[in-house]
Amino acid sequence: MNKKIILAAALAMTLSGCGDTIDKSSEFEPETTTVTAATTADDETGAVTDQTDMVTEAPATEVATTTTAQTTVSSPTTTTLPAANETYEFVSGCILTNAGEDHMRALEEYYYLPDAGEYLAQNVDTFADSVGSGTKVYLMIIPSAEEFYVPEALRDDYADQIESTKEVYSKLNTAQGVLVNEVMEQHKGEHLYSNTDFHWQPLGAFYAAGVFAEKAGVPYAGYDTYEKVEREGYLGAFYTVVGIDALAATPETFTYYKPANLDNITCYYNDTAFSGGVGGGAVGQLFYEDCDISASYTVFVGTDNTILQIDTDVDNDRVLVIFKDSYGNALVPFLTQSFSKIYLCDTRYFDINSVSFAQQVGATDVLFAFGAPSSNNYDKSDLIRQNFSN
Repeated sequence: MNKKIILAAALAMTLSGCGDTIDKSSEFEPETTTVTAATTADDETGAVTDQTDMVTEAPATEVATTTTAQTTVSSPTTTTLPAANETYEFVSGCILTNAGEDHMRALEEYYYLPDAGEYLAQNVDTFADSVGSGTKVYLMIIPSAEEFYVPEALRDDYADQIESTKEVYSKLNTAQGVLVNEVMEQHKGEHLYSNTDFHWQPLGAFYAAGVFAEKAGVPYAGYDTYEKVEREGYLGAFYTVVGIDALAATPETFTYYKPANLDNITCYYNDTAFSGGVGGGAVGQLFYEDCDISASYTVFVGTDNTILQIDTDVDNDRVLVIFKDSYGNALVPFLTQSFSKIYLCDTRYFDINSVSFAQQVGATDVLFAFGAPSSNNYDKSDLIRQNFSN
């Protein structure tokens, strides 16, 4: 790796977070040549802290009025990549590129801490060793937008995310790493990440979920099978939380996708102790579309504070458990045509033993899916350990 790896332990502590075959002809069909954790200043120390976990629940009383649906999908939303002579400035702990231009985008600064990455790998491996050989365990580190859109003048100042991710995966012995950086790089001219928020756009999750489905050996629905829904005028947390006012000039479109089998799935929302058991909890929907435009990412699931069971119409007896931070929510709609059951669990809101839970629900596959900042966050990794120690 020829790029700087920031090793400062003090900074590390501040970065707390925020069919058995695939149809190759349609999996990554459109070919062309944002969000991760937003950052802001700590109110007392001024240290940079990420805001990945700030939005955990969709506002129940704010209704989006600019949602439109398109029932046929032929190609993804594309963007024009910024010019080579792009400008940048540092605002509220973020990189703001091309201020005042059509391609204005806010980015989080990414730092890699090898010891933290190794700790993440150790905890995922310990889970994998404990759950039993009948369950395949995977780790997906989801790259941040900075990996693909950082100005060239700054690129050597930050760690290479694909190299740091490969390093973490090399520490795994039992679990398997799911490398999504390469496919994201191939499609970075598309709208994979929000410009104004710290999460990825659902299109990025589509490509990442496809990589996982191929590795897991399950079917994967092509892009053109989804119903596309567009929410215009989106200004995410870089604007609403971090307060980068310049972004108000370039609101974007938040686009999400409904799977073809949406009417044939049932969602059970259970408490974080899973007290209702399999098939327990309140019946709800997968998408919560009455959220405000500024909270568009909460259209998935609506809240993180739940254990969600999704029963699908897929008859392959594959049961997937996802342990995740907020990035993982966007993966779920793209896997409902791949697994018979999916359980979505947020490591921050999980009050039972994760190994016993996976065994109880008959998990054939377990995916740990976290945004790249979590791989450098000891507290986030420690949540995995706490979950299987409950």
